[in-house]
Amino acid sequence: MVRRLLRFIIVYAVIAIAVSAVFIGVQNVMARTYEPEASDVFKDGEKPSAIASLSGGCLAVLGRYTEGANAGMLFCKIYNRGGILIARHDFYLSDTMLEVTGLITAGSGLKIVCLCTPWDDTLPGFGAVFGINDQWKSDETVFFKPSALSQVEGGFDNFVSADDSGSRFAGISGRTVTLFGEAGNEIASVSPDFFSVITDVASSGSSFMLAGADTESSLGTHFRYGLCAMYGIEGSDSVLKWQKQFMNEENWCSAILEVETADNGFTLIGRMLNVGGNNWQSINRIETFRADNDPERFHIGNDSERENPTSLFILNISDDGSVSNSALYYTDSNEYIPALMQYDSGSEYNPFLLCVRSAEAEFASKYSVNIMRMSRELRLNDTYSFPVSGDTVFLCSQDITGAGFYACVYMSGSGTYRVIHFTSMDDAVNHMQTLLRLKPVRDFFFTLKKKAPVLIILAFVLMLTVSGAARVRRKRVK
Repeated sequence: MVRRLLRFIIVYAVIAIAVSAVFIGVQNVMARTYEPEASDVFKDGEKPSAIASLSGGCLAVLGRYTEGANAGMLFCKIYNRGGILIARHDFYLSDTMLEVTGLITAGSGLKIVCLCTPWDDTLPGFGAVFGINDQWKSDETVFFKPSALSQVEGGFDNFVSADDSGSRFAGISGRTVTLFGEAGNEIASVSPDFFSVITDVASSGSSFMLAGADTESSLGTHFRYGLCAMYGIEGSDSVLKWQKQFMNEENWCSAILEVETADNGFTLIGRMLNVGGNNWQSINRIETFRADNDPERFHIGNDSERENPTSLFILNISDDGSVSNSALYYTDSNEYIPALMQYDSGSEYNPFLLCVRSAEAEFASKYSVNIMRMSRELRLNDTYSFPVSGDTVFLCSQDITGAGFYACVYMSGSGTYRVIHFTSMDDAVNHMQTLLRLKPVRDFFFTLKKKAPVLIILAFVLMLTVSGAARVRRKRVK
């Protein structure tokens, strides 16, 4: 009896040790991906929405609290390459909804550009810029108030950065644009009637450019092509230099969604839709264009399930409006076209990051992420593709120092996340592929961990049963 019991215990121990070794290895990989550093502190269901690489090899994670008294409030946390938390800041304004419209990482700090909409809809919308300096301390918040005319129209519909250094900003109210300096001082204001929608503003030197779509009438309810208008600042006046349509091809409609300052000019990013005719389109179409330009939007299901897909275009233009470089992603079928995930003017080689996320079905067990890197001259340099578990959210950003890539990974609804620095995109791809292969073991481990007390009791009962059976058989032999 004792010999049989010992043999059972030894076999049981060997199996337990082997299984534990496997699970410990899996747990190490999972912990590096999902479990935050011990020094990191989470509260009120933190949900990241964007990450941005900063100088000195640091990363900013921006998001919102989803639970408790802080629900809806913005947070920004700064990490080093090792994922160690350096600083945390919370941003809010009483009785006001904050919508982040841009992150400026030029210089040694960070500026968070927000459109502020009071809950009292009788009050006008305005702009605010929250700053974090190079010591990771909060700077004084700068507010940008609409003019009397814009206040009558309800204040700003949008508020954006007008350059990549944080020295100029723009408030958009209908078809009225107000250009501001970094201290909140008004520089210029224009109200052109040849736009149906103004989507973005960029400023360089003594000029600034409006981008959006043209209009067929003073009502501004329909558009056909992307439109830009260049203005010069002369004293207190704004003088129109030129206006020009872009991507005005037959059977297509287009709109420019973003304009960025670039070397010797500007970069335009927009969408096109094949309409098969010359009809003007409702400005509601532009909201579809905006949605398609979301780099985290999923292409769900078969291509046949997607209707009216839009094409992506990126144009480099000079100060006179001539096109110097272009990247066009056309589609004539129902396929999903890349979105701009990141534009980093400070990157020497690959300032553009394009992204496509797709899954076979809604709530699928996995989805694929395809990332493309483009040069300043809009030349495609690298393409990467990797699978991600369906319960995992993956955010990615280039390290502006050129030392690799950052990722922010978390399980949906967990309220926590992990910051990972990869030396290359290949390392990131290999890590995510390994993570997906280990998912069944991970799920089993989590289940086993929850049921460990029950399993220990069952094992103990089994040992007693085996030893009891041995005693019965020995008595019969006697």
